[in-house]
Amino acid sequence: MFIFDIRKIMLIIITSIIFLNLSVYLPVVGLYPLPGYTIDIMIFSFLFFFYLKKGLTFPINNMILLWLLYYTVLNIIYFLASSIGMEEYTIFKLIIFFIFFIFSMLMYFNLDDSELTFIRKTLIPLAIIAMITLGIDFFDPGFFLRDFTSAIYYEAGRAASLYLNANIAGGAMVVFLIFTIDLIPKKLRILYIMIIFLGVFFTMSRSNLMIFFLTIGLMTYQKKLYTRHLFISFAGIVTFFIILATGGLEMLADKYDFEVTDNMMSRINFFADSSKSNTGDMNERKRVLMAALEMFADEPIFGNGFASTRLWQYKVSPHNTFALNWADFGFFGVLIIPLLLYFATYNIFKFGSNNQKNIALLTIIYFIGSSFFSHNMLEQPLSVGIMVALAVMGHKSKNNFKKRKNI
Repeated sequence: MFIFDIRKIMLIIITSIIFLNLSVYLPVVGLYPLPGYTIDIMIFSFLFFFYLKKGLTFPINNMILLWLLYYTVLNIIYFLASSIGMEEYTIFKLIIFFIFFIFSMLMYFNLDDSELTFIRKTLIPLAIIAMITLGIDFFDPGFFLRDFTSAIYYEAGRAASLYLNANIAGGAMVVFLIFTIDLIPKKLRILYIMIIFLGVFFTMSRSNLMIFFLTIGLMTYQKKLYTRHLFISFAGIVTFFIILATGGLEMLADKYDFEVTDNMMSRINFFADSSKSNTGDMNERKRVLMAALEMFADEPIFGNGFASTRLWQYKVSPHNTFALNWADFGFFGVLIIPLLLYFATYNIFKFGSNNQKNIALLTIIYFIGSSFFSHNMLEQPLSVGIMVALAVMGHKSKNNFKKRKNI
């Protein structure tokens, strides 16, 4: 019984670190004195020795390790072929620690049952915590960076809280929704959807708001939501945006004393009246994306080399994980995300339950959609973690299927 409790405590702690982005947040703001990757190494070491002590079998035959091998070898070859400098070495070092993270997540998710029920239940209070912290950051910009020596840039009206990046924060809320909605009683799901929506709204992330709408539509098709849930959600959210765009936001600003920026209003108008929406960052994103795609067109087979879109003349990366990999690795980069999705979900679609298949489909759509708007989907602990979670679910389903066949 005591061992079982220790395992639960361990799952709660690691789940909180990953899904609240604490392994990134704490070191960046100075609350943790060492680099963030040392947290990943500690998690890996703790899980490794836990497996040894309890005599557990290491999950070394999971299909996602084939993808990891491909991705690792590809980066090593391109790194060695590049003109290695300090910047290249820094990026490569992060990839090495990324390998530790994958192995850690394999061991971590493997400690739960075939549906990862306990971990997914833990995500429900974390979703509420994330929404509250984003709300605090929305009404009091920079709250989670206050009194710290960190010089992270933050933008009024775009909450990031513990995630330090509004797009990552919005994506986290969508992930919470995907992995937990079936654990919420159906009568409470409309309330839960509104909680998730508020979290995404506080980030003012247009891409994640669109993915959120698509997700609840698909959840209705999957019968995770009643049809009336969908209608109530869309009616309430559309009304919410119209009220904000027609003076409601200014009223909130006066009451809570926060700044209404042009960028904030433009993002709200994107949904209330797209003809009035025009944020300066949209032009920048189009420019860097086109630059990355032109690089791919120039070198479509072998690409332009290791981190070519990180160490270029622009201040930002392409804001697109597909374009980044294509420009860097050419044809070999084109395969990276499709292979990841294939190896992470193959066993689920072949052996998994209907619920697992629904989660996998929604996660694939989220991952692909977010990859079009973010350049670091293969670096975020949360986005990589959910792919490993699917791989572990599928592997457990495969083993259960084999056991049933032998009976």
